[in-house]
Amino acid sequence: MTKSSYYHNRRRALFYLIIMILIISLSGCKGTANTQSIIDKENNVSELFPVTITDDLGRQVTLKTEPKRIVSLAPSNTEILFFLGLKERVVGVTTFCDYPEEAKLCSQVGGFSDPSLEKIVVLKPDLVLATSMHQQIIKGLEETGLNVLVFEPQKIDDIFVSIQIVGKATGVEKEAIALTKGLKDRVNTLNEKLSKIPENQRPTVYYEMWYEPLMTVGKDTLSGQAIELAGGRNIAVDSAEQYPQLSEEVIIKKSPDIMFCSYGHGEPGQEPTPSDIRNRKGWEDISFVKTNKIYEIDADLLTISSPRIVEGIEKIAEYFYPELFN
Repeated sequence: MTKSSYYHNRRRALFYLIIMILIISLSGCKGTANTQSIIDKENNVSELFPVTITDDLGRQVTLKTEPKRIVSLAPSNTEILFFLGLKERVVGVTTFCDYPEEAKLCSQVGGFSDPSLEKIVVLKPDLVLATSMHQQIIKGLEETGLNVLVFEPQKIDDIFVSIQIVGKATGVEKEAIALTKGLKDRVNTLNEKLSKIPENQRPTVYYEMWYEPLMTVGKDTLSGQAIELAGGRNIAVDSAEQYPQLSEEVIIKKSPDIMFCSYGHGEPGQEPTPSDIRNRKGWEDISFVKTNKIYEIDADLLTISSPRIVEGIEKIAEYFYPELFN
């Protein structure tokens, strides 16, 4: 090897060595930055705890650290958790928690009305989300030292409040605020579209939630509020009951413009179809039968107190005013 080729090869090797050092150095900076970002995020979350939450029963519950293992005892709470991006923390749900599909993969702790205390405790949750109908099991859960928050939204605005409380309790308050803002913006956009429609030109609505006996929804239910927000007029708005029974005579006399059949329970395939309803004896002169405005809608969209309630409102508004949603 000549002296010149020796120095040439040496410079070439040194050049590649410098390049390799730069690559390793840059990779290390990137890794350090990511690690630091994760550390900063964890530190920021840890600063939010302990936090004291007041639930819908007026109970004050103090969470010392960010909950990592959560059990939900209601479809509404499960949906809120998933909408907030907390699916990795959900370790237990009820057999009724079937949305989204991923919720079905979680361990099941029993039915909505009869969850198993033993199955919940075995999962070692650091937070349980319940409803007012779970008061008996709540006592048992608290005796084992578990944190339990109870949610019972009565109005659509209460759902937005529940979302933010869950966000605060789980350390994702910013995400909860963003979610509720998006939902409220959609409702406001709908209100703007409907604002110029006079009250007397809004369609009258019969919402059939059950058929034996005929049962509908009053103004103090989520479904009743959804009908109003979507620009409809519920024919049972004056009822003092949440779920009043109506006689066929009343429905025929009122002759609503639109009917929704929305059955949330019962044997699949046994519920009346729009065709069955059109053929009910004596109903042929009702307005919604004459105009064929009988619509099926997923009951979960209008009865579960979750973010999907806004989707339900939008869907029925499209049935009321198709010309506004081309």
